[in-house]
Amino acid sequence: MFTTFELEWPWIGLGAAIVLGVLLFAGDALRGDRSGSRWRDPAWLGWLAVVVYLLHNFEEYGVAADGVRNAFPGTLCELLGLGDYPGCAIQPDFFVYVNLGMVWVVAPICALLARRRIVFGFVFYSIVVANLFVHVGGAIAMRDYNPGLLTAVVLFAPASVWAGIVFLQHRDPRLRLWRLLVIVALGAFANGMIPVTIALYIHGAVSAGALNALQVVNALLLLVVGSLLQASLRSVERT
Repeated sequence: MFTTFELEWPWIGLGAAIVLGVLLFAGDALRGDRSGSRWRDPAWLGWLAVVVYLLHNFEEYGVAADGVRNAFPGTLCELLGLGDYPGCAIQPDFFVYVNLGMVWVVAPICALLARRRIVFGFVFYSIVVANLFVHVGGAIAMRDYNPGLLTAVVLFAPASVWAGIVFLQHRDPRLRLWRLLVIVALGAFANGMIPVTIALYIHGAVSAGALNALQVVNALLLLVVGSLLQASLRSVERT
């Protein structure tokens, strides 16, 4: 059975996305660098990533573009051959741990850190880009809509492309291409670890509690790699 929170968290996220969206476009509260355009401010772009992902979450777990509620878990269970959701092996709280750890905790932390640590304004786009490819690739392979596809195409694609352009054109010459490639690879790894951990759980290698804990560790990986990339900027500065 679902708990109330397992059903309502996408709606809470939608409310947060609306509030953050107003703050993003109607004022400067979420900006880090006010000397130029908000569209080129890493801190502002970090919060933009939070907003687009909260909206994406709502399409996946709130109401999908085809009108189905809480559609993504059922699609995933069907894809993995685990039966009908919520009766499949993956429990409802798993999806809460995956998304709240990554989107509600780590993504805002990255945006906050971006005010003084420029790399963090782009780190969460690793997850945005990875999910863009997952949804578009899945739609092409299945020749059908999947929950999250609309926001992936309409929001993820332009936001991630623009973030990449800003990264490579930023006035700080230390933001080299290889660091952007590391960020993209980070998203591929973090996203790829989710089905790996599910497989470990299904085959009895880890418990349900450990499966959920691994999602938190996976989210925290973004902060670790982001810190290493930021430290690499300081090492360049000293040479």
